[in-house]
Amino acid sequence: MSSRPLGIVSSKPDPPSTAFCWVELIDIDTIRKGAFVILRDAKRPNIEFIGQVIDVINSSIVLGDSYREEMLRSGKSAEDIIVGSLSRPEYFKSFAKIKLMYKVIDGRKIDLVDTPPTDTSPLLGLTSSNLSAILGFSTNTKIATCLGSLYSHPDIQVCLDLNKLLEGHIAIFGQTGSGKSYASGVLIEEIVERGVPVVVFDHMGEYISMDKGVGGSKGLNLIKLTPRVNITIDFDDVIKASPILTALGITEAQLNLLRDAYMEAESNKLGGLKAVKWLLEDVVTSNGKRRKRIYLIGRNKGYSTATIDGLRWKLESLLGKGIIGGGFNIVDVIKPGHLTVVDLSETDPSIRSLIVAVVLNKIAESRRKKIIPPLLVVIEEAHNYVPIEETPSSLMIRDLIRGARHWGMSVMLISQRPSGIHRDALNIVNTHIIFRIKGNDLDYIKQFTPFTKEELEDIQTLPEGIAYVTGPAIRGGLSVKVSIRKRKTIHGGHSVKFI
Repeated sequence: MSSRPLGIVSSKPDPPSTAFCWVELIDIDTIRKGAFVILRDAKRPNIEFIGQVIDVINSSIVLGDSYREEMLRSGKSAEDIIVGSLSRPEYFKSFAKIKLMYKVIDGRKIDLVDTPPTDTSPLLGLTSSNLSAILGFSTNTKIATCLGSLYSHPDIQVCLDLNKLLEGHIAIFGQTGSGKSYASGVLIEEIVERGVPVVVFDHMGEYISMDKGVGGSKGLNLIKLTPRVNITIDFDDVIKASPILTALGITEAQLNLLRDAYMEAESNKLGGLKAVKWLLEDVVTSNGKRRKRIYLIGRNKGYSTATIDGLRWKLESLLGKGIIGGGFNIVDVIKPGHLTVVDLSETDPSIRSLIVAVVLNKIAESRRKKIIPPLLVVIEEAHNYVPIEETPSSLMIRDLIRGARHWGMSVMLISQRPSGIHRDALNIVNTHIIFRIKGNDLDYIKQFTPFTKEELEDIQTLPEGIAYVTGPAIRGGLSVKVSIRKRKTIHGGHSVKFI
């Protein structure tokens, strides 16, 4: 910490509050935007404030409008008009706007700011050696998840407590090309290397290259699941989850008929795909007509022809997709220290959300029974799977996010269009990693994040690979600006070169 004051708290442009204060600087180059500082309270010697510079302004207080108009007309400089107007401290003022982050009592107890700093309190620089501990970064290598470095202090690694990250849920948002998928890969590397399994629903095939390390080294232990190739859906799992069937367009009457008919199949010792095929088989009636077995069961139980025909059409359509089969053994596809990628890039868009919903439901049920270890579930292009509209996966993911942390499941939502994600999902996300984004999407996410006006403006022009991170793993749930580290594994999300 610098012993020489760099400035003092001022009541101009605005008096200090519990959120911000302005500091009059001793010189124009005293301090830069992004720097972390200490304010030593002028009235209470046992109290200091930790803050960050979020803006710097300069003003010549002697050059009024008439002088400025003369400069424009005559081409004269400020110094030609008033000697010393830009060099004498009494004429030229520099102010820094400080975001107040923490209050430190007696040099030990770190708390949130509940009283403002006193006017004229001196501003001091903050050394890097103190900053990591103040921000609550983890030094325990067993649980530290290192995303990169502080943007303003490249020598400080942003290593967050993995338990605090995964006890809640994570959202990564940013425009195309801003670095969000690259950063999710960094997080996955850190988490898998610490033995926690990760399951990714890979919308664009960006994660299947993570079994290869940069420079030809070994990558992560990866299990690739491709729908209809080495993963299918057991209809027994579908019939257990009525929200999935409802979201598929099956009405309440059709759902009741399906349950009744499926019980008939089970009484004949049939289940899963065999049960559905049995229900859709042609049967010769006593008068010689051919009818689907589900029609005979439905009529016998009093269902209307319209209900029966509607359910039959939906079941035949589902079977035609080729995704209904023998299912999969959850223990074989989710293992400690492994990344499991469900590659949806070549899957029929009409059944992607069904696959996500059923697999998630199976994972959640397995975690409740402690069949599989605690894990992270990553949903790429999340606006497709938990949209504002109802889909087979939307209800499931929202319910999952609400209760999953109690079962040892963490969910990470990744999207370039957060305004398309259901509010119920975002309300419960604890950690946000925000890359360059603007417009309606920025307006939407600011409802769920603690960013200042200046930070929201900065987010719109962030360079690739730079993000604001906020959440419980940072002391007080505040935000820091982070340069994401280089990946150890191959990133599969590169854009196609046109020239």
